[in-house]
Formats: sequence, structure tokens, C-alpha cells
Amino acid sequence: MAGYDASDPAVAANQAAIRNNMADLFELDHVVMDNKHGIYAERAMIEENRALIMKNYAAAFMGNRQMANSNTDEIMKNRKAILDGLDSSTPVLANFNNSMANEAKVDFLEHRSNLNSRVEQVSEEMCKINAMLIEVNHKIMENNAGIVSFNAQNIEKNNALLDGKISAADATPETNAARVKSNTERIAKIKGVAEANKARIAGLLEKVNANRAEILKNTEGIYARRVEIETNRAKMMVNAHKIADKLRVG
Repeated sequence: MAGYDASDPAVAANQAAIRNNMADLFELDHVVMDNKHGIYAERAMIEENRALIMKNYAAAFMGNRQMANSNTDEIMKNRKAILDGLDSSTPVLANFNNSMANEAKVDFLEHRSNLNSRVEQVSEEMCKINAMLIEVNHKIMENNAGIVSFNAQNIEKNNALLDGKISAADATPETNAARVKSNTERIAKIKGVAEANKARIAGLLEKVNANRAEILKNTEGIYARRVEIETNRAKMMVNAHKIADKLRVG
């Protein structure tokens, strides 16, 4: 920059514009970093929600479902024992007992067939969810690639500054003015993106909180259902004791 000093109008204009950019950047930095904080908090809640959903899934599918199915098996076992213990001394009585046994089998197979359909529907939905998660992973991988590319480019710029390939000795008021203009335009663009991000973060956070409320509601429902399952089991056990007593008397 030989031959230029602070009294030069172009240099003074650049200095003023650079100070304005610095002030804008300081303010913008807080907005962007606040968005980063909000996104991290939001992502933490999303991950927590997913963990709670998986907890609910385990409690409902691996817990309640297996417990309820176990009750079904033993209830039908009780039915068979009851029918086996009935009088079949006449054709009418035998037909009653056998038709009741068939009816019990029909009831069970109808229940099991309908349950199979519902379980298959859930499996299809879970398959769709897995496909969506795969796509999410692709997006995360693309984001990571962008970070790596940005880092590589800026390492090269650091090397160029260290090696003198980019040097202040080559600067002129015109090249500085061009950079200041570019910075100003990019700052304005970033402000727009940051404000849009801020609005999206707020909107998504509302959905995250709504999901949390629904998840906790489901948790309550799952454990209420478990109480019903345990109640059914207690009643089934009473029947089992009655059947055992009849067998002893017989």
C-alpha cells in the first residue's frame, strides 16, 4: 500500500465501512451463536424424546404385549381345562362341549389373526420410519462433508497467508473496497438467514414440546394398561385355582 495513508479519501471510506462491518459482525455473531445454542438445546430435547419413545416402545411392545399374550395363552388353557372337566355322557352334552371348544379356538384364531394384521401394520410404519432415519443420516453426512470442505479451504487460505501468496503488500484501496463491499453484502445475507433460522427454531421447539407432552401421556397410558393386564392375570389365576380345586374333587 505504498503511497497511501489515512488522509486518502478512499482509505478513510474503507476504514469507516470496515468499522461498520465489525459492529454488524459483532451483533450478528451473537444472533448466529444464539441460534446455535437454540439448535443444540432443541436437538437435545429431540434426542431425549426419541429415547423416551423407545422406552415407551419397549414397555408397550416387549413388556405389555408379551404379558397380555401370556395371559391369553393361560386363559385359553383354563377354558380347555374347564371344558374337559364337563359332563360328556350324552351326545348333546358332548356336542356342547366340543362346539364350545371349537368356539374357543375360533375366538383365539380370530383374535390372533386380527392381531397379526395390526402388528404387521405397525411393522410397515416402522419400516417407513427407518427409511426416513436413513435419509436423515444422509443429510447429516452431507453436513459433515460441508464442514470438512470449509475447514480444508480455510487451511489453504491460512497456508497462503503464511507463505505470502496472499499479502497485504499487494493491497490497494480498490481491492480493499471490493472486499469490504463483498463483506457488507454477505453480512446482509447472513442476517436474513439467521432471522429465518431463529423463526424456524422457535416453531420447531413448539412441536418438540408438544411431542414431549404426548410421549409422557403415552407413558401414563402404557402403565395404566399394565395395571389392567395385572388385574386380568389376577382374575385368571383365581379361575385357575377354581379349576384345580374341581380337578381334586373329581
